[in-house]
Amino acid sequence: MIEPVMSETWPLKAGSHTDDERQGDRTWRILVVDDDNDVHEATDFALRRVQILGRPLELIHVFSAEEALKILHMTPDIAVILLDVVMERPDSGLRLVEELRAEGYREQRIILRTGYPGDAPEKQVIRDYEIDDYWSKDELTRTRLVTSLTTAIRTVDYVRALKGTRAGLEMVIEGTQYLYQNKSIDIFAEGVLTQLAAILRVSPEGGVCALAELSDQEDNLVVLSGIGRFASYVGKRLTDVEDIDHDLISAGDNNGTAPVISGNKILFSHRSDTGRRLLIYFVHDQVLSPENIVLVEVFATNLAICFDNLALISELAELAFVDQRAGLPNQNAFDRELMHMTRNGSDAAIVAMVAIEDAAQFCVAFGVNYFDRVITAVYDRLRSVVGDNVLVARVGEYTLGLVDSTGKVEVSAIEEIFDETFEVVGSPVVVRGTIGIVRGNPQGRRASDIQRAARLTLLKQKQRAPGGTAEFEPSMADEVQSALQMVGKLREAVRDRKLTFVFQPKICLKTGAVIGSEVLCRWIDEGQPVSPGRFIPVAERAGLSGEITLQCLEAVTKLNAMLRQQGLQPLRAAINLAANDIDNIDFINRLIEACEDHQLGPENVGFEITETQRFTNDGEATACVQKLARQGFEIWLDDFGTGYSSLNHLDILPVRGIKIDKSFISGLSAGGYASHVAATAARIAQTLGIEAVAEGIETTDQQEICKDLGIQFAQGFLYSPGLPPEKFVEWVKSHDNDGRSDNG
Repeated sequence: MIEPVMSETWPLKAGSHTDDERQGDRTWRILVVDDDNDVHEATDFALRRVQILGRPLELIHVFSAEEALKILHMTPDIAVILLDVVMERPDSGLRLVEELRAEGYREQRIILRTGYPGDAPEKQVIRDYEIDDYWSKDELTRTRLVTSLTTAIRTVDYVRALKGTRAGLEMVIEGTQYLYQNKSIDIFAEGVLTQLAAILRVSPEGGVCALAELSDQEDNLVVLSGIGRFASYVGKRLTDVEDIDHDLISAGDNNGTAPVISGNKILFSHRSDTGRRLLIYFVHDQVLSPENIVLVEVFATNLAICFDNLALISELAELAFVDQRAGLPNQNAFDRELMHMTRNGSDAAIVAMVAIEDAAQFCVAFGVNYFDRVITAVYDRLRSVVGDNVLVARVGEYTLGLVDSTGKVEVSAIEEIFDETFEVVGSPVVVRGTIGIVRGNPQGRRASDIQRAARLTLLKQKQRAPGGTAEFEPSMADEVQSALQMVGKLREAVRDRKLTFVFQPKICLKTGAVIGSEVLCRWIDEGQPVSPGRFIPVAERAGLSGEITLQCLEAVTKLNAMLRQQGLQPLRAAINLAANDIDNIDFINRLIEACEDHQLGPENVGFEITETQRFTNDGEATACVQKLARQGFEIWLDDFGTGYSSLNHLDILPVRGIKIDKSFISGLSAGGYASHVAATAARIAQTLGIEAVAEGIETTDQQEICKDLGIQFAQGFLYSPGLPPEKFVEWVKSHDNDGRSDNG
């Protein structure tokens, strides 16, 4: 029987070289997570004596998600996780995937294996979870397993190689751009030493990078960078450095551009055509293999070329700091400018993120090349507004970043670039942008913290009101963390059907009769009610709104049954549809099928859509709404007047009527309501031949004003709050046609 393996020796600190660590360097560690012992034994048998990329596999076996998490905390160099979906819980594997990725485990490749594919449909899992492969256990033959592992391990090997060299390489490239400027030569020197250690995968005991101006004398070489035991010599002459092999340094000067390797010492000395001399002296603690010696020679050759050829340096900088598709400064350029800004400590600086709205639609409709022209047009106009001293860079597929070290850029100027159409491929294009702003250096944070704050601000604004602008507030970080915690709890509540539904009656203002209701979702978490204003947006962003809508249908079915038992006719219930669900024809088809399964026809349910969803004549969202209307379901436009393009929506969509938002109703007064927004909305409805519902009526004065305005229907606390099904039935039984209940 396979026993769970719980390592107590990993991870090891950098620089130590125990037998376990050397073994880890020679093997690929595979974590097998499954509660079935037979699966462990079969996997062990199938992978015995298998080598991938010339290295054997080391299997670590655990039987639960909890054990797997402990192993990963102790053994971060695991390459691949073979993960069962169903263990302690039906979704233990999926939960573990979410937790691992949330904790920052990005390097590990995850291959899901399930014996119950129906519990975790492949399409849904691949869409919703960050995994690398997915197999049913009965399909995963030995050949397929080895193939899948080989693909995953190739990726891990590539990622590790990138991680091992990226830090040094970025400093080398950055430093070489300004090689002869004192403010960055130290960065270049530090990068050379870091890169050399990373390439050879050795722990340096010490190293120096020294430079001499127009001289071949060793006593003129000045230490620009030092690591290990030489770190304290930066700024001193090389002749003052103790415990260094000066004979080797003298011999290296006669060796051309070839490196000199003597035991555990590496020397590179190169004199440029202008007479400058660059010297690298590096001491490590391992014996170099023939392959490593070749790497040193290649590195030395490249370093000589970089030192000599400023044209090549410029070309390398272009590749590193320019987006190759659009020719704009890229994320590397943004990071560099942000780092310079934080080093200078400017409290007046401004960092902004500008996201192009509807970018994905541009790409799908017209192609990626077209969108590159769109973002270039936005970049050009932004540059013309902020000036040459402000960096604008492409920091994402659909996002531009801005770094203004002076803080003189006006935020309003950034906003105004979207007021006019853009010229793209000879045609005018309307583009909207969402903007996140960070001013100064909040709490003295690092460049990465400021960038994270800007992206967080942008995200919050996109969630709240796309197309607007927001400035960073420290509370935003807490809000995001709270939202992430809420997603997990809400997902459980939806899965376990812990959400409840209440019904708020709709009243005919002319007769006082109850003509229907609106279904409202409620959630009690740990004994406390959670505001729908908090959890409904979270549910929509987490992709849970569709399931909540389908559970609404079940609640309507139960209410209708209760009404019939009391000798009452069922009432049409209005269900709110989330914007992302309206845009999904697959969900609309599921919704129609669910209505048929519950025997809910157009006389039983209708649907309300909000103005936050954009609609066009040929858009998918419009087609979805039209399909519901063709089935006979009433469509109402909710929160009328609070979104955008209201009149355009009324022209495009087959709506039965509008719901005038309660923010307009609450402001009605007997003195001058004729010019009020609510009055205008009522006249629009009358002109178009559609009906109107007044939301949030709380007083009899508001009720009478709405009657005078010709509004047909109303709902609000004057009549009743949202009621559970059984109380709603009692309320309907006791309601009279004056708009009040007998007991109220």
